[in-house]
Amino acid sequence: MKSAAVGKWPLFMMLGLSVGLSNHVILLPVILDEAGRDAWLSSPLSFVIIMPWLLFIIHGTMKRTKYSRLTDLISSKLSKPVAWILLLPMLLLLLMLSFQTFTETVDWTSTTYLPATPPLVLQLCLIGLVAYGAWSGLQALVLISCLLLPSVVVLGDFVMTANMPDKDYSYLLPILENGPGGLIRATLFSVGSLLELSLLLLIQHHLRGELKRRYMLLLLFFVALLTLGPAIGAVTEFGPIEAAKLRYPAFAQWRLVTIGKYIEHLDFFAIFQWLSGAFIRISLPLFIVLDLLPVRRKSRRAVLLASLCLIYVVVLQVLSHYNFNYMSFTKIIFIADVFILGAVTFLLWLLSHSRKIKEGVADDRASGNNATS
Repeated sequence: MKSAAVGKWPLFMMLGLSVGLSNHVILLPVILDEAGRDAWLSSPLSFVIIMPWLLFIIHGTMKRTKYSRLTDLISSKLSKPVAWILLLPMLLLLLMLSFQTFTETVDWTSTTYLPATPPLVLQLCLIGLVAYGAWSGLQALVLISCLLLPSVVVLGDFVMTANMPDKDYSYLLPILENGPGGLIRATLFSVGSLLELSLLLLIQHHLRGELKRRYMLLLLFFVALLTLGPAIGAVTEFGPIEAAKLRYPAFAQWRLVTIGKYIEHLDFFAIFQWLSGAFIRISLPLFIVLDLLPVRRKSRRAVLLASLCLIYVVVLQVLSHYNFNYMSFTKIIFIADVFILGAVTFLLWLLSHSRKIKEGVADDRASGNNATS
């Protein structure tokens, strides 16, 4: 598993794909279900809430730790058992985020464009692809993100523009028609999705150079916009009642697209968009877990990665025999994001203020930077 220092813009593209899939696809039906026509308001509200957290808590922690490996920071301040108590919930949540995307992708694929293909075949194909991506390392994930994200953004702008004649913006008003409760819940889920930007802390030792606040703010604005646009599109195209019933509103918007009188069924572009984001969102947490766990031998890393992939497939096979509620599972994940990521990042910020940092804590990052300078 290879890795090297990466630049800020490639990192922007990788996190844009990963968190962008969450905001653009997975989060959208949740906030529409909770807030209806007010779902679009959850994006600017969550942006305002997360902005100080990202610019001061996350940026401050990264700057004070000099972009060193997170495990080095924790081990320099805490005993080993306490350090693992702090780190394990975050790593387990990462695996849950990865598994959530794995289950959503297989379910969406089975119910849309490959209904006749056995789900096990889809699971094995997808897990093999993401395992290869995780094993290839961060630099490979960053490179493929730089190749995929521009096309994903262009296609997103295309579907937004093509559906303009079908939009009725009067559906967006009145706001708070049914009170603030739905909007508050939707904003909480949106905050949970944006908190996934705390991945920056887990891969900061691979970053080349300092990450300025303006770049972090731009990244936050970009991923928040990926919720605002589809939410407005879903409400204005289908109406608040029908939009809340859709399982995949972003995909449904593609089914409205036509070019002239004779060209339609362009929803295959949505497959490219979804799989681009899903590949990064499943592979990146697997890479981070392998990178942070104290497993250095290549053979043991391979066994660990294979074991995690096998668990994904086995658990999904078991769940497929029950009436598994994907919506409830997704809501639980976003709530876990809020409490676990919020609490852990705040504790890390407090730890970063301590002066007792072991000498040479940034050696790993420095050696990584020298390897590619």
